[in-house]
Amino acid sequence: MAAAVVAVAHRRHLDVPVDLSVCGFDDTAFASTIWPELTTIRQPIAEMSRRAVELLANELKAERSGKPAKPRHLTLDYQLIRRQSDAAPGLAHEALRKAKP
Repeated sequence: MAAAVVAVAHRRHLDVPVDLSVCGFDDTAFASTIWPELTTIRQPIAEMSRRAVELLANELKAERSGKPAKPRHLTLDYQLIRRQSDAAPGLAHEALRKAKP
């Protein structure tokens, strides 16, 4: 979806990231093949899967033993992968203004 946002922005003559910052999610290989390369959030997919199976197994064990399973909430670290599709509001415009003679 973020790549589609960049494509629509280009069709509408918007400069990414000068006019619009775009950040994607999942950090797929596609994120670094478009222009500008997408800033994305990288999730620990393998760890998320492992933890989900572990939680499910623990819940099934608790159910089989007749004990109510205790709800658990886990938060795993993610990583912001900065590329060229984002900029601080207004700073990109200021940098372009200064660069023009």
